[in-house]
Amino acid sequence: MANEPIVLGGNAERNQKPTPINQGASNPSNDSGVNTEKTTKDIAKEHNIPEQYLETEFQVPTETVELPSKGVFYPNNKSSVTIKYLTAEEDDILYSGDLIKSGKVLDVLLDKAVMDKDLRPEDMLSGDRNFLLIEMRKTGLGNEYVPGEIQCPSCGQVHEPTIDLDKLKAKSLEIAPDSMGEYDVQLPLIKANIKFRFLNGKDEKRLSKTNDTKGGKNTGGIKVSKLITEKYLMQIMEVNGNRDKLYIKKFIGIMPMKDSAFFREYVRRIEPGLDLSYDFECPSCGHIDNRDIPVTPKLFYPDLEK
Repeated sequence: MANEPIVLGGNAERNQKPTPINQGASNPSNDSGVNTEKTTKDIAKEHNIPEQYLETEFQVPTETVELPSKGVFYPNNKSSVTIKYLTAEEDDILYSGDLIKSGKVLDVLLDKAVMDKDLRPEDMLSGDRNFLLIEMRKTGLGNEYVPGEIQCPSCGQVHEPTIDLDKLKAKSLEIAPDSMGEYDVQLPLIKANIKFRFLNGKDEKRLSKTNDTKGGKNTGGIKVSKLITEKYLMQIMEVNGNRDKLYIKKFIGIMPMKDSAFFREYVRRIEPGLDLSYDFECPSCGHIDNRDIPVTPKLFYPDLEK
């Protein structure tokens, strides 16, 4: 699993029945008549844990998260959602062999964690979904993330940094779409004018299913994934005023590589979501290297063997 693409899990003890706070406390006062019984707030502060964890009913804590998209793309313009903290129940999801094999772990995790009924994860933009996954990870496993070894580009020393996920920032929406939720851009080489949209959770599922079903194109006896071109077909809604999907598919097939790279970078730059850039300081020479954090299975499986 360590070398596989990220399949975003915790590792907690299960099936332990909690004991209600102050159960059996028959003498809350000392000899001087002063009440010495610790309150839920006192215990939570002493152990640096959320107070909600210690309430008699053991209600799972929740928090409200502002979405990077600001709700612009959603029918109700909903700009925030409530997520519940990850608990041992989510371990059952993250360590489910069937879900791992099917690649549906994150979809199920998001669906279970998001409490809102009027905006479900499958309808959210991919950038909002990724941002929520990091916020959820911090609730269950904390803000420290050790992805593995990286090499300093200055001195060549290999080190294993600890990343503070609290330092990652949201990449908020800065350019508004048109009334149809689309953007337009001209490709630099062939000067084609295209309109496109951002993908959402439903698109991700369709893309994954399509890629698994088609299995890629056989080229010289080697199967080549069509993930990029299939993604373009979902994203691009119009080419030079033509919205016919067959026409768009043919256009994608002849799009120069330079224009393809430009389009991907343009979408990445304006799409709201999570800014993964991070300053890595080499412990040997002190060089600061700003790069995107490596996203590995250790993000949700910190105890994973190398």
